[in-house]
Amino acid sequence: MGLVPAKSPWLRIEAVLLIVLGIAALIMPLFAGVALTLTLGLILTAAGVVGVISAIAGRHHVHLGWSLASAILALLLGLFLLIFPLAAAVVLAVLIGAYLLFDGVTIIGLAVNRRNRGDKPWGWLLAAGIADLVLAVFLITLGALGAASLIGVILGIDLIFAGVALFITHASRPRLAPSSLV
Repeated sequence: MGLVPAKSPWLRIEAVLLIVLGIAALIMPLFAGVALTLTLGLILTAAGVVGVISAIAGRHHVHLGWSLASAILALLLGLFLLIFPLAAAVVLAVLIGAYLLFDGVTIIGLAVNRRNRGDKPWGWLLAAGIADLVLAVFLITLGALGAASLIGVILGIDLIFAGVALFITHASRPRLAPSSLV
């Protein structure tokens, strides 16, 4: 008779930790936004350094220029994020706002095109395009502290949802008992 392992407590611990960190990010969104920016800066800086070393060490391959350009771009972007985390968070929010602005205009254009062709569900596309435009204007006009804080709020919401989903998934798994696997 073999034993099938019972549920591990580690998934529940991870779920609770994600929820707690998510709540902390919502309570301190500016701190969370800057911390996320700094973490991304560390990752890009490390990737850039390794990329430069790799490109120089393997300079005999055919893509030296592109490899070096990519590595230097990652290194410079990572250093920018590390040296100016608040400015980087603002730039990120403005870039997302610009994307939403462009996306909103194109989705509204698609909705008008579908309406002109007599397609019925064009209203949902129009609503999605308008929502994109509203979010774009909100992001672009938010200001420096608001933009950095917004990244922290998004992180907090994401962590809470991930933690709740993990907790529910773990709780719904049946507790396995000894079984005979002879």
